[in-house]
Amino acid sequence: MDYKFIIFLVSIIFGCLSAGAWLYSSQVKVTREKAVEIIKKKAQKKNEQPNLSGVSFDGWDVRETLKAQSKWNSLGAIFASISMFFQVLILIFY
Repeated sequence: MDYKFIIFLVSIIFGCLSAGAWLYSSQVKVTREKAVEIIKKKAQKKNEQPNLSGVSFDGWDVRETLKAQSKWNSLGAIFASISMFFQVLILIFY
């Protein structure tokens, strides 16, 4: 195997990871019960009282769902930029 093929393969892998992260981001939802668990754990780590206020929509906690979607969107963007970096390497050096 030559370097061009390896770089191309790495680019494809990160492109697929990016697509997967963005697909998961579009589907991820956090239930109110799970959100309460997350909030309690964060408060316990900081030795604070948990603020259990929140907004639910169809049984899903809006704030924690948006946080989860944001995390997966960020990962998708990072993987996409890595994929593009390797594609540019191929174009410049080969």
